Amino acid sequence: MRAIALLLTAVLFLPGCSKPAKTPDAPGGGHDHTRGGGHHHAAPHGGTLVVFGEEFAHLELVLDAKEGALKAYVLDGHAENAIRLPQAGIALALSDVRDAENKVLHAGTVELELAARANELSGEKPGDTSEFAGAAGPLKGAARFKGEVLGVTIKGIEFKRIGFAFPEGNEGEGHGEHDH
Repeated sequence: MRAIALLLTAVLFLPGCSKPAKTPDAPGGGHDHTRGGGHHHAAPHGGTLVVFGEEFAHLELVLDAKEGALKAYVLDGHAENAIRLPQAGIALALSDVRDAENKVLHAGTVELELAARANELSGEKPGDTSEFAGAAGPLKGAARFKGEVLGVTIKGIEFKRIGFAFPEGNEGEGHGEHDH
């Protein structure tokens, strides 16, 4: 019995992430330390995560291919809590837009401004929101594309030219430039 108590005490004080390991599709988000020793998070809205900095924050992208619409949610480093931004929009550059059969729908670059959105349930409004949305014709029927967040300021840190692939995201890659 004493050995079990010592073992439990030792486990409690092991270094590492303060959150328990979860599978990527665990409800309510979470992260997974089991895939290749990496640090992966689950998207709470079922979208694609774009990481900023070294787990500083995430942008979750949710595509409505039928409408050609894209929603974005700004989240903390564990992709669990919303982070409100004062900016009016988030600019994206999208390219190599393809459908589910990998057929090219749009080969050029599509610039898309995701506008700040209000959310009555959370009390968020443009200028103080974590939710952004926009639509572009070339995204109708899309399943995959390459993208770049051209610029966003989160908690006073500006991030520029953050690349990602949709639906893969960018976890495990470099997370772009940022200014303090």
